[in-house]
Amino acid sequence: MKHLPLKSPLMTASGTSGHSNEMERLQNSSETILSLGAFVTKGITLEPREGHPGFRIVETRAGLLNSIGLQNEGVKHFVQEELPLLRNFDLPVIVNISGSTIKEFGEVAAYLSNSDSSEIISGIEINVSCPNVRQGGVAFGTDPGLVRRIVESVKERVDGRFLVITKLTPNVTDITLPARAAIEGGTDVLSMINTLRGLAINVDTCEPYLGNITGGLSGPAIKTVGLYMVYECFRKIPECNRREIPIIGIGGISNWSDALEYIMAGATAVGVGTAWFVNPDIFQMLYSGIETYIEKDGITVSELIGKAHERGKFSK
Repeated sequence: MKHLPLKSPLMTASGTSGHSNEMERLQNSSETILSLGAFVTKGITLEPREGHPGFRIVETRAGLLNSIGLQNEGVKHFVQEELPLLRNFDLPVIVNISGSTIKEFGEVAAYLSNSDSSEIISGIEINVSCPNVRQGGVAFGTDPGLVRRIVESVKERVDGRFLVITKLTPNVTDITLPARAAIEGGTDVLSMINTLRGLAINVDTCEPYLGNITGGLSGPAIKTVGLYMVYECFRKIPECNRREIPIIGIGGISNWSDALEYIMAGATAVGVGTAWFVNPDIFQMLYSGIETYIEKDGITVSELIGKAHERGKFSK
């Protein structure tokens, strides 16, 4: 099983990290670059997408509700204009992809794999879980059979050196069902969770705030949900428990202890998104906090993976 060595368990979360523009901003922050283990791009589709009409973002009491609609310039523009700009950063690049059909997922993956700049890419993250796209998106992620077929389609079309990650939706009753389906399809890694479907209403106009009506909730409000789903997959899926299929934990991480909770629940790495909007130095702070914790207790991050499942075997 392919694994991607990371110098840090911290990754950007797709949808919040841009394509190359955010990395250009990070060029002036060497500490952030040193704190990251990988850079995950915003979602790429086969053809350009304009996204949803405004409003697109609403701040909630404990998070952020967004309905961007996968706005992007398409995979051709990404490969020609964006991807080369990521060449100079000493970080693995993972490209998040989306599609309206199973075939589209495979075509986007193939275009990336066959491009002249494909050596820049370390992995592909399959987004079967975006909650605010009318075609595909969460509809794919809630059907285990479709999840398996999408993963198979991508695996068949990419270079064997690519790490294939499947990003799962939390909008299901049992997260382990699509997780198992992704593993059956050949995924190398699972990432969870994407945003939770939500709604906000303007009481002055009596209308939903978002132009798309519904959107995806992220931020501190969803941490306990993401944590539970990582815990469940690590507990119930043998390949995850044996660390043959690593898990990337995502959702509501805003401090170092949040990140460690995900790791103790079973995650090998964690993705951070919304907190980056609030605090541009979040990755340095997370890295420093985790480093202080493990040095104090004389333990490695690897040894902490899944520790919450071993009651009584580790205490500070």
